[in-house]
Amino acid sequence: MIVGLVGKITKKEPTLLNINVNGIIYEVFVSLNCSSKITSDEIKLDITHIIREDSQTLYGFLDPN
Repeated sequence: MIVGLVGKITKKEPTLLNINVNGIIYEVFVSLNCSSKITSDEIKLDITHIIREDSQTLYGFLDPN
């Protein structure tokens, strides 16, 4: 289970980030509010990892609450 990521943003869209963590690039969905607060390429996110029968999805949050 993935619970957090620290890395460099390689792609930023309004609700999607690609984060390079030591050569592995993760696709992380974020809210518009979270996305608007990101000002640097380096980021630390708390992650909720959702595993379903047909997909695995990561949702990122700047603060654990």
